[in-house]
Amino acid sequence: MTRHPPGGHARRMARFQHTVTLAPVPRRWFESCVAALHDLAEGTDAEGGRLTLPDGRPLPGLVLAEGRHPEPGARYRPVNEEDGEPDADQCLTVLARDRRGETALEVVTHDDDPDHPARLVCALGLTSVERPREAWLTATLHSAGGKRAKYLGGTGRLRLDLGRWWQATSHGRHSARAPLGGTLTHALVRVSVTVVPRPAPDGRWRVTVKARIRGRSFARPLLPLAAAVLGRRARRAGAEALERAAVAWNAQVPALVRKDGERLSAELADALLGP
Repeated sequence: MTRHPPGGHARRMARFQHTVTLAPVPRRWFESCVAALHDLAEGTDAEGGRLTLPDGRPLPGLVLAEGRHPEPGARYRPVNEEDGEPDADQCLTVLARDRRGETALEVVTHDDDPDHPARLVCALGLTSVERPREAWLTATLHSAGGKRAKYLGGTGRLRLDLGRWWQATSHGRHSARAPLGGTLTHALVRVSVTVVPRPAPDGRWRVTVKARIRGRSFARPLLPLAAAVLGRRARRAGAEALERAAVAWNAQVPALVRKDGERLSAELADALLGP
């Protein structure tokens, strides 16, 4: 067995931590919005591939290309503005639809760049519509750009335990496990992220984001050098990005949570219709 000197793992790993304060999202409001959005999707009708909102207004820009709306296997494509035909490079597929079990969607986008053709696959899932327990997101970028293709792609995964999140934001006992965590895997690095909220005295959330970066392949021995040279600048950039995101969140969320699920669903329907 190979033995590493004390602190050897730490020297091959870069760490980041930053805390922001966010406006809270009430659990009941979140759950009502999830139910309302599902009702909107399930109430939309499809005839001849064309989609119609529950109030009878036609939904432009999106068609049912395959399958039965909105059952698993249903495949939707955006419509090209130039010729009115479905876009073969983009596709949304229903992977699962069970209000008591799992609901999941997949979005696939192709980029036909002759030098670096790429394929991005994103999937989003939720367990239980009536009482959301868990949400997850995966994204994988594949490239066919020759020998360097593996360095142009990667995979990201996020998983949110909603029960632990609401528990962590309350004034009670908190789980030791982070409610939100994920990984970003690249040929040269692997980034692990955890997000832990805690209640602030004024009722808002104090959210701490931690990241650990490990080198992979030939980048493993180079990570300590990169951390020494760029670490402070990278941590500052990460903190500034989180602060900007917090400012945007706090500017928009308080107004959103004052609207009920039905009103948000109606506004979403109006937005889908375009100008």
